[in-house]
Amino acid sequence: MAQAAPNLDYNAYAQVYGWVNTSFTSPVLGDGSFSLNGKSDYKNNWKGSGNLSTGVADATFTIATGPGGLDPVYDIVTSAGKYGMGYTGQAESAGLSLHTKVSSHLEDNTGALVQGNPVDLRSNLTAYAQANWSQQFFIAATAARPTGSYGAILVSAKLDGNFPSLSDPSVYNSAWANMQIGSTFTDTAGVNYTSNFEIYTSSSDPNWTGAKTVYKKLLFQYGTVFNLNAYQYTGVGSNGSADFFNTGRISSIELPFGATLESGAQQAGLGSLAALYGTVTNSATVDDINTNWDFGNNGGGFNPPVPEPASSALLLAGLGVLGLLAKRQRRQR
Repeated sequence: MAQAAPNLDYNAYAQVYGWVNTSFTSPVLGDGSFSLNGKSDYKNNWKGSGNLSTGVADATFTIATGPGGLDPVYDIVTSAGKYGMGYTGQAESAGLSLHTKVSSHLEDNTGALVQGNPVDLRSNLTAYAQANWSQQFFIAATAARPTGSYGAILVSAKLDGNFPSLSDPSVYNSAWANMQIGSTFTDTAGVNYTSNFEIYTSSSDPNWTGAKTVYKKLLFQYGTVFNLNAYQYTGVGSNGSADFFNTGRISSIELPFGATLESGAQQAGLGSLAALYGTVTNSATVDDINTNWDFGNNGGGFNPPVPEPASSALLLAGLGVLGLLAKRQRRQR
């Protein structure tokens, strides 16, 4: 009889936040700095809520230019009202799709964007929009793999977005984006395992074309619950724009031969396997290198199911696998 899946957790959040860091020189206090927290917003979702989304976290924060001499803190932050700054951002975890975007501005009292860091301004702004989901997975024993044996799933993740031009294209767009996916579990012997990967890009990345897919083997033990986490953020400096609200998501999963996946998101009613994870397939053979614990190919890697991604992405994934294998070998000693 097949092992029944246990109750599996799912939760998600989305948030937008930012701050202004200001340095100062005081005849009494000497050199120092302080941070001014901007507006923030936070939304969440969890198994049992009945919701398919966190809802959109939305925050806007502005410090306007204006007359100096009325507020000493305002004068320090804005150079006596000469400079204004602010940000706006949105974030959402909709099902298992992660959406984030944020933009910022630093302007003078004419309303023009200011390039770089003016010598008479001691403040700089940073803002983030981020979204996350965390859930438990379970794969029961199969005819070929008993409870307590080890395997892997081959996961592809796609980051999709761009860096819109600023209102003044001559001003540097200080923006970046990152997506991370990782798995963790403790096996029946009490050993902890972690495997993860990420996609990172920035407004200065000449190779960014608007989307990128990366593949990675994530480890598990048959009959043992394992955790999967996905995290996406976009960030900006004083002048920046990053729009990754299209979606960051898992786009495919290759399971071991004969294996069936159960997940917290399914149990939470967020959708079917195909709706949640895109293309879900099983390896054609029991010993397929894509889904075997030993990684095959002398710790080398896997055969991606499509011609993409680019070789650099495959190399990154392969190096991650090599590192995990080395960790496993050290534990065996």
